[in-house]
Amino acid sequence: MRIESLKYYIQSSNINFLYGSGISRPYLPTLGNVENWLTDLFERRLDGLVKKTPFIVVKASIIKRYFEAVMLPNVSPKGTAYDKTIAEYRAFLSIWNDLMNKRNNRLVNKQVNLFTTNVDTLVERAALGHGVEINDGFQGSLEQLFDAGNFQKTISKTSLHFQNVSDIPVFNLMKVHGSINWREDDMLIKNDPRLLLVQSVETQLKKMDPSLFIDTIKTSASGGIVDKTMDELIAAASGLGVSDVDIYKPFLEQYSKLIMINPTKRKFRESVIDHHFYELMRQFSNNLEKENTLLFVMGFSFADEHLADITRRAANTNPTLHVIIFAYDDGQKDVISNNLNTSSVVPNNNITIITPSSIKASNQDEKNKRLVDGISVFDLCSINLLFEHIAKSIDIHYDK
Repeated sequence: MRIESLKYYIQSSNINFLYGSGISRPYLPTLGNVENWLTDLFERRLDGLVKKTPFIVVKASIIKRYFEAVMLPNVSPKGTAYDKTIAEYRAFLSIWNDLMNKRNNRLVNKQVNLFTTNVDTLVERAALGHGVEINDGFQGSLEQLFDAGNFQKTISKTSLHFQNVSDIPVFNLMKVHGSINWREDDMLIKNDPRLLLVQSVETQLKKMDPSLFIDTIKTSASGGIVDKTMDELIAAASGLGVSDVDIYKPFLEQYSKLIMINPTKRKFRESVIDHHFYELMRQFSNNLEKENTLLFVMGFSFADEHLADITRRAANTNPTLHVIIFAYDDGQKDVISNNLNTSSVVPNNNITIITPSSIKASNQDEKNKRLVDGISVFDLCSINLLFEHIAKSIDIHYDK
């Protein structure tokens, strides 16, 4: 795709992003096999193919890995990898705040919808003191309550002398799988900015002997580190010699209090009765049905079947929707295509998967060549450079 085409879409569309764990690198890892593991494990348990004790041991070990890798680092974030990741999030917010202010189409609003399956708090931390407006669905002073209806609000500024009113850019942060800073109280979702629930899970985990958990990784024949298969996990759990699985109960019960959907392919069926999660999925669907809508997808392979179904259905029924997906590398294109089932006919031809190779091939002109030749993967840094390039070109257009 030509960069000029991206610029055209940005200037005239309702802007939406869908991003996943790939954008939080290098500070937080991607989910890896966690989703497939948990899905496989629960299905085996339902089919009677795994006994209770190894089931609990494997479940606790997978959740421990997920908790320690993705959630716990948010409590006291620090280090070079964190600084780098936060810097890219802040750059993203700054670039898009600039882009929304510069758009010359007065018929579209200045809201950017950020839909994410991530449960971390990196965007909120990046926005802190950064001069951009983040709407995370919470409202209140002494105690903040979550209400998806807050995403319908706009923010405007009135000039001092002539009372002119103008909208200002707002980032609507919609966490479709919940968040580690959410807590439930009397059927209400409240903000937990200090992540006290996460810390309470850590407390329970520290009380347990590490030998009660199995390793989820192994050394391959070539010397690399790879994930174990489910058969290997179950075999390791069976050989652990655990006699009373109730020892895992305090940790698992405390973990279950986190207001988030576990990464399994059954997640939506398990939580469809929960109003808040259902409402956020509905928000995603409704926004894709709007006229002249643009959905950028980053760090997300559409392994989530429900979001894949909603996206494909919207692309088929809304000819004014354009879905632009940044594949991390060239190999990810087939993975995304299979998950979205784009091998069959897409009636409106409005789903585009951009790879590092394809962006280079389409932009070998003098103006864009230097930029695209430096792209080897589409991480947030590379995507930011692309959007920053577009923002600067709008500056040039206005100067004329």
